[in-house]
Amino acid sequence: MKQLIVMAATVVLGVYLFGLVAGPQEGSINSSVRQLWQEEIALRTAEP
Repeated sequence: MKQLIVMAATVVLGVYLFGLVAGPQEGSINSSVRQLWQEEIALRTAEP
């Protein structure tokens, strides 16, 4: 029974961390890096 609880907790934690890192929401790391790259590209390609 303990193994089942630990396994379920591990799966739930893994899904949560995956959503935090690679999720589509505004606060995810993937979203933040994508937004930073887009801003950098816009700055580098801007005409003076």
